[in-house]
Amino acid sequence: MSVALIGLVSPPAMAEPATEQGAKAIREEIARYLGPKVIEKGIVTVKPNGDSYDLVYDLSSSKLGLPADGAQFSFGPLATRLTPQGGGKYIFEQTTPSLDFTYKSGKAGPQSELVQRLKNCIGKGVFDPKAVQFTDQTMSCESAVFTMRSPIEDIDASIGKIDFTITGKVGDASKTDLNMTGDLLDLVETVTVKDPANPAPPMVLRADRVHETFAASGFSSPQFMQALAYFAARKAGDNGKAAQEQARAKLKAVLPLWQTLTAQIRYDNMTVGTPKGIIKIASVDTNLASNGLVKTSNVGLNLAMNGLVLPDGMMPDWAKSLVPEKATLDFNLTGLDLETIAGKMIEAGTDAKPAQADALKAVLMPLLLANQPKLTFGQSLTAPAYDVKGQGETSLLPAQQGKATVSTSNLDGIAAALGKAGGSDPGPQRAAMGIAFLKGLAKTGPDGRLTWDIDFDSLARKVTVNGQSFGPGAQK
Repeated sequence: MSVALIGLVSPPAMAEPATEQGAKAIREEIARYLGPKVIEKGIVTVKPNGDSYDLVYDLSSSKLGLPADGAQFSFGPLATRLTPQGGGKYIFEQTTPSLDFTYKSGKAGPQSELVQRLKNCIGKGVFDPKAVQFTDQTMSCESAVFTMRSPIEDIDASIGKIDFTITGKVGDASKTDLNMTGDLLDLVETVTVKDPANPAPPMVLRADRVHETFAASGFSSPQFMQALAYFAARKAGDNGKAAQEQARAKLKAVLPLWQTLTAQIRYDNMTVGTPKGIIKIASVDTNLASNGLVKTSNVGLNLAMNGLVLPDGMMPDWAKSLVPEKATLDFNLTGLDLETIAGKMIEAGTDAKPAQADALKAVLMPLLLANQPKLTFGQSLTAPAYDVKGQGETSLLPAQQGKATVSTSNLDGIAAALGKAGGSDPGPQRAAMGIAFLKGLAKTGPDGRLTWDIDFDSLARKVTVNGQSFGPGAQK
C-alpha cells in the first residue's frame, strides 16, 4: 500500500528532480494516510537517488514498539524505485533478492510460527495518482517457500515460480476497475497432522499450476483512501458527536465497496499423496461472484472437480464404476440487504461506546431476515455407472423451507455394481436396499431419467418426495 500512497503526492512535487525536498513531500503524503509513526519509526524511508526516489518499506513488531512477550512479526524490506513521469504519473521498479514475512505467537498460549519467503522478485509498472491505483503492473518471483508450525499441524510448501499482472482504469463516479491474473507454478505442499491418537504419514499435495484471477468494477479506492486519511489525522479520544458523524460519513462513502466482483482459483494437474497411492485430479476450480454491499446483494460460489483418478487398490473392483470422475456444486445467496447491515455496523462501531456483540446481533438479525434471503443450489456427479443432477432453492431464516429436483440416469447400474460386492460386507447390502427404496419413490421424466421432486420444511419437520411425506410432521 505504501507504494500506492506515493501516487497521491501532488504532481509538482513529483515532477521535480529527485531532491531531499521531494523526498520530504513523499514522506509527508505517506504520513497523511498511515500516520506519522511509520516515518518516525523508520517503517517507511524515502531518499533521493539520481533522478528517482528510493522507497523502502520494512515493518516489524519491534519497530511498532509492541511488547516483547507478545506476538512477534516482520515484513520486508521491500525496496522500490520511483521515477516521476509526465502527467503526474510515475514508473516504479522493484528488485528484491528476498522478501520475508515472519510471525511467532506470544509466550502465552499455544505456540505457533510462520515463515514465508519470496526469492528474486522483480516488479515494474505505472501508477496513476488520479485513479489512486496501478494502471499497469507486473511482478514475478523466481520461487517461494512457506513453513508453518503449530500444535495441530505442520505445513511445508514451495512454489517454483510466481507471475502476476494487474491492470486498472478509472470508471464512473471516480470509481476504479481492477483486473488481476496470476500463476503459481510447481506447487508442492506437505501437511503433517499431529494427532497422537490417530498417527498418519504426511500428506503431499502437488499442482503443476495454480491460476488466479480477480476482477472488480466500480471499486471505491478513492473513497477508501479519503477515509484512511481521515482516521490517520483524527486525534486519539476524539469521540464527540460531530466526530462520530464525520467518521460514519467517511466509511459509508466507501460503500458498496464494488459494483461487481469475480474471483477464480484453478488447480491444474493436481495430485494428493496418500498411504495407498497418489490421487490424481485434472483440475479443481473455485469461482466467487458478488455485487457488493447493496440492498439487493447476492453472492455466488461454484466448485468444480474434473478428471478424478484413484490409485489401484484404493477401492475394490466392484466400486470403481461408482466413483465420480467429475462433480460440480453451485450456490447463490440472494435477498441480502448488506447495505443496511453494513451501515448499522458502521454506526455501532463509531459510537462513543461501541455496542456489545449480543446487542449488535439483536439489531442485525431482523435486518438479515427482512428480505427473506434465499439460497439456490445445484450439483452434478458423473461416474462411469451413472450421473446425478440436482437443483433447488430454500429459505434460510428462521427456517429452511424449499424445493429441489434430483434426477439420475441409471440406478440399475449402481445396483449392479453393489451386487458384485458379495455378502461379506454389510455396507453394500444396506446401500443396495437404499437404492431399491429410492427407485420405488422415483418417477420417470420425459427424457427417461428417474426424477425425485422434493419439498422440505424444517418447521413442519416434514419432507415430501414425489407426493409421499416422511418425518415427524408427516404423521399429523
